[in-house]
Order: sequence, then structure tokens, then C-alpha cells
Amino acid sequence: MFTTGSKLFIGATALSLAATIVVGNTTSGGTGSLATIGLISLTVALAFLTGIVVFVRDANVRGLEPGATTTSAAAQSAPSASMWPLVSAVGLTLVGVGLITAPVVFKAGVVVLFAAAAEWMIQGWSERASASASYNTEVRRRLLFPLEFPVLGAVIAAVVVYSFSRIMLYLSKEAGPVAFIVVASLVLAGGVLFAMKPKLSKGLVGGICAVAMLALVGTGAATAISGQRHIHEHATVSNDPGVCSSADETEIDHKASQSVAAKSNTTATVYLQDGQLSAQVLGISARQQTITIPRSNISHIVFRNLDAEPARLTASLGTFTKDVNGTQVTEKPVTCTALVEQDGRQFLTLSFSKSSLASQTPYTLTVPGVEGSSIEIVVP
Repeated sequence: MFTTGSKLFIGATALSLAATIVVGNTTSGGTGSLATIGLISLTVALAFLTGIVVFVRDANVRGLEPGATTTSAAAQSAPSASMWPLVSAVGLTLVGVGLITAPVVFKAGVVVLFAAAAEWMIQGWSERASASASYNTEVRRRLLFPLEFPVLGAVIAAVVVYSFSRIMLYLSKEAGPVAFIVVASLVLAGGVLFAMKPKLSKGLVGGICAVAMLALVGTGAATAISGQRHIHEHATVSNDPGVCSSADETEIDHKASQSVAAKSNTTATVYLQDGQLSAQVLGISARQQTITIPRSNISHIVFRNLDAEPARLTASLGTFTKDVNGTQVTEKPVTCTALVEQDGRQFLTLSFSKSSLASQTPYTLTVPGVEGSSIEIVVP
């Protein structure tokens, strides 16, 4: 006697076989051959499934069979609802998107897939731990809650911080503090509301938090796509080397420190006094006009201005010519301190990768606006 499932599969297989014969005899050419091959594949697949269903008899169990009401598949409770198949699909989607966009998306997809697989397997195992559904739930909680709660809390915190940072970077400098105050006030008001109404249902509290979370994440995503506001780049010696050739005050010099903490391993202290530069080298009592600095080492120089006019110490790091795509390009790297007031101090860090002989011009320390006085740097 055939079961209901067997009859359905046998009918589907017979219908597919009849369609294969009809299409194979009535069509020709490439399209007909392709359709015939597809129908043959469908017929074979249905025949295979039909054989399995006939063999297992739709998993039906006769009432007189031993263990029919305890150990058979039909006697087992149905698996509970699970979100992990959906999470696995999201992870697989992230993996596919990451392969053609950014590596971080691909890595996130892999992490989601591994997490979903682990959760899915443990949930499946816990549902078969015993015949008691409540005990099985408790087993799963004891096993996974110590891991899930810290990880989930860290993920939520990271999402909140990142979303809020995108919003603050999008807003102007004037609107940012206002938005911060408004959000903080809303959080405080929500906390007060929950404290005054301790009997609020968990569903209501969770719904409010979920709506707030979605609003924050959605706004953060929208502002991240729009891009952050233009942030003015503060001038430094590295991004504005023209500062080093001038004695005029610039943004770099505004409120610059005029003191240096006690430093160890200083190579020399350079003084500007009466319009003349001199160097006090460790271990030599007399002032020097030449200092020696080891190659490839980091050297520290302290500049002290004893004159009334503000001054900056500028280090000319040589002249080098190199070939760039067949064109000879000349480079003259420099670095300097900020303006130093009278009796002020600044710190200058130098490192030379080439000796003095490799440069077309000497390595020197000068003060813009002070003519005829310099200190030569010798690099062996």
C-alpha cells in the first residue's frame, strides 16, 4: 500500500517523464535539446526522491511496532522556532558582498556565519538533552548566557558609539553640543520614567529601547553615507614647510610652549644670543659652530633664545636630486621649531639617513631673519 507522500512523488515523476518524452519528440534545435536535458534532470531527481519516500514510507510508524510512541521520529517533539537560519543567511550575504566591496565586510560575514553555526548546533543539541522542554531551555541558558551577554553587550556598545560618532562628525561645531545635550536629556528622561514606573512590562521597555536603537543606528548610517563635515587641518611644520623659512608668527606658533622639560640624551643645546648662533655640546665646555650627529640615530637638540625678538631654529637637511619617471627632481627638506620668545626653549628632533657627503649642500642650523650665523651639522 502506497502512502500519501509516495503517491504524490510517483505522480510528479510520471508527469515529468511524460513531459520529457513529449518535449523530446516535438522540439528540435539548441533550445529543444536544452529543454529536454533539463526535464531529464528533473525526472531523475524526482525518481530519486520517490525512491526515498517509498523506502521510508513517509516516516509512518505502525502502532504495533516496538517503541512506536517513544523512539520513532513521529513521537519526537517538533523543533522550536529559531532565528539562526536567518542570521546564517545574513552572514552568507555579507560574505558575498564583502568579496566585491571591502574586506571588513567579508570578515564580518565570516564571524556571523561561525557564530550562527555554533548557536544553531547548541540549540539543536539542547532540545534533545531530555524530554523536558523547560530543562532543555535551562541547559542552553547555562551554557550560552555567560558568553552571549558579554559579547552582545560589547556589540551593542560598539554600534551605539560608532553610530553616535558618525552623527557628531556630520553635525557642525555649533550643532554638535546641542545634539549631545538633547540626546543626554532624552536618555536621562527615559531612565527617570523607568525608575518611576517599575511595573512597566518587559515588552514595553524592550520596545522603547529597540525603537531608540533603530533610530540611532538609522541616523548614524544616513550621516555616515552623507559624509562628515569638513574639518580644518591645523598647520604643522610637516604639512607647511614654508613656515620654516620665515620669522613671522603663524598658526603653528600661536600659544606654542616656551619651555622644555628636563631631557636626557640631548645632542646639543643651541643658543641665539646677540644675533649669533652657538652650540653647547655635551662634554665640551666651549661653544661650538659645528656639531656631529650620528647617522640613522634620533638626535635631540634644545634651542634657547636669549635675544629680545622671537626666533625659530630651522634645520636644513641637505639637497638631494633623484629621478622620478625620467625627470630629475631636487629636494631640500627642512624642519624647524615654533617661534621662541625671549629666554624660551623649544625641542627639535633630527634623524639623518645619509651622510653629509651625500648631500649637495651642508646640513645646517639657522634662524630665519638672522644673517651670517649658522651651525654646520656633520653626519659621518
